[in-house]
This record gives sequence, C-alpha cells and structure tokens, in this order.
Amino acid sequence: TTTGSVPFYKLFGFATPTDKLLMFIGTVGAIGNGLCLPLMTIVFGDLINAFGRNAINHDVVHAVSKAAIKFVYLAAGSGVASFLQLSCWMVAGERQAARIRNLYLKKILQQDVAFFDKETNTGEVVGRMSGDTVLIQDAIGEKVGKFIQLVSTFLGGFIVAFVRGWLLTLIMLSVIPLLVVSGALMFWFFSKMSSLGQTAYANASTIVEQTIGSIRTVASFTGEKQAVADYEKSLLVSYKSGVQQGLMSGFGFGVVMFFAFSCYAMAVWFGARMILYRGYTGGQVINIIIAVLTASMSLGQASPCVSAFGAGKAAAFKMFQTLNRVPEIDAYDTRGVILDDIHGDVELRDVHFSYPTRPDEQIFRGFSLIIPNGTTTALVG
Repeated sequence: TTTGSVPFYKLFGFATPTDKLLMFIGTVGAIGNGLCLPLMTIVFGDLINAFGRNAINHDVVHAVSKAAIKFVYLAAGSGVASFLQLSCWMVAGERQAARIRNLYLKKILQQDVAFFDKETNTGEVVGRMSGDTVLIQDAIGEKVGKFIQLVSTFLGGFIVAFVRGWLLTLIMLSVIPLLVVSGALMFWFFSKMSSLGQTAYANASTIVEQTIGSIRTVASFTGEKQAVADYEKSLLVSYKSGVQQGLMSGFGFGVVMFFAFSCYAMAVWFGARMILYRGYTGGQVINIIIAVLTASMSLGQASPCVSAFGAGKAAAFKMFQTLNRVPEIDAYDTRGVILDDIHGDVELRDVHFSYPTRPDEQIFRGFSLIIPNGTTTALVG
C-alpha cells in the first residue's frame, strides 16, 4: 500500500557516527534549553516573595538584585544550549537527507525496466526526490531537537511544581489526561492525512510528466481538457487532505488551550485556599501555576513537531521500499564468473515476451535471431 508509514527510529537508519555525535550534542543542548523555563519559574517565585516581603523598605533592591543575577545566569545557559540544539540537529538532518537523496537516486538507476512499468514512473520519482526528502529532513532535523526541548520543559515543569507544592499540582494535573488523549488523536490523524496527501501529489506529478512529455500526442487527440481534468481531480484529493489537516490542527490546539486555561482558573482559586490553610506563600503559588502552565504549553507547542514526524514517516514509506528493493536483474551484482575472453555467436531461439503491465499483449511470439561472430547487427523497432 502507498498509505503506510515506517517506524520513526528507521528514519535515522542512514546516520553515520558523526551524525550520531551531532545528534547527541544537540540532544544535550535541547534538554538544557528545555529546563531553563522551569528553572525560571523558581526564580520568578522568589522574585514575587522578594517584592512581597520588602514592599515598604529599602531592602527590595538588594533582594530583587539576587533574582536578577539568576536571570542573567539562565540567559547565558539558554543561549549556549539553544545554539547547540539548533546547529547540531539542523546539520545532522541536512547530512542524513543528502545521503538519502544520493542513495535513492543510485537505487533508482539500479532498478530493472520492469520496475518503472509496474511500481513507479518518472513523475513519481521526481516528486519524491524533490518533495518527500524535504519532509524526511524536517522529521529528522530541527523538529527533533525542538520536540526534545518541549519534553524537557514538560517534565521539568512538573518536577518543579511537585517539589514546590504537590497538592496544588495534583489539582492542576486533573486536566492532563484530556490533553494526552487529544494529542494522541491529532498524531494519528496527521499521519494518515499526510500519507494520503503525498500519494495524491505523486499522482498529480505523474499526470503532468506524462502530458508534457507527450504533448504532441495529447494535442493531436485534443486531450488537453481531459489531462487538466485528471490533474484537477488529483489536486482535489490533496486539497481535501490539507483542509482536514488544517481543521484538525486548529481544533486540537483550541482544545489544548481551553483545557489549559480552565485549569489555571481553578488553580488561582485553589491557590488562595492553600495560602490560607496550608501556609503557602504567594510566590510559591505563582511558581507552581507558572511551572504547570509552562509544562502544559510545551505540550501544545509540540503539535507542529508531531505533524512533521507523521509526514516524515509517511514520506519515507515508499522511498524506503525502493531503497530496500532488490531488482530482478541487477547490473551492479558482482557475483558469478567473469570471462576474460569471449568468442561465439549470439542466438535468440523461440522467444516469447510481453510487458509486465500488459501480459495479454504478446510483443514476441516465437522470435528467433542469430548474430554471427564478427558482424554488426542493427535492431530497429
């Protein structure tokens, strides 16, 4: 089927040791970058307490300065981590995508003629070389680092929140199952729609390639309107897929934001009760709310990364099928006996042949031919 996908880890099957080192460094940078926001919420909570305790005396400047210098440290750490995250993951993605393009072209040139008759065509090959490799690169490049960063923010935010006040955090966590379910549904839908859209675009590219390549024949039979109609039909399928993706993306993001802000409204009210009955400070409540807010927002921001992963997995399905295909006639196979000197005649005897796509139409019926040694024979047809 053309609507399948490959496991995500197989997208990295062409990584070299250098690529793996870049991805490791980029992952460390992404984790560090993701933890900066949860750490910032701790400093922000201390800042709120500093303002509250010293609102009417001159110690406020000294107390706030301590928080300010912590922000400077976070800024320096975030800058270095962001550089490592983006640069390493983007370079690793570009290197692997270039390697996949090169291997795909070599594998296409290695295939036998029957492959182009039965399984693909020129338009589809060009479309996958120019379009699908970009989707794969997007799925194994910067988006991976961004996703790791967001996961780090998600985990770090809740760790900070539980340490600062587990009871208020548990109250806010009541909305998380709804966020997880909506995210899982979005991921499944994106993966399915991306595969259908890519198949439709490949079919549209085939129609254009066949029409332009045989434009004289098309014009002689006045087939221009039919070609345009077929092209519009293929584009309509991809258009509907894109519209459905857009609607689902908007709906999913809206659901995430609705649940998130409903949770914060409940947290503010419950936080006031924690100050009255549990001895929480104002800075502690704000720290917990912002930490959970940051973690939840990171979950919503992961939607573009998830959609890119789904599109990359779907795009890799057909390309990896071609990369793993062993041709029936392999011109590059070095197995067998290599003769240093060959003498003899060439003879074809009682050959029957038909194309794989048209098995009922016989091209050769009992065809025989003898080419004597030392002669030149021209085959026209």
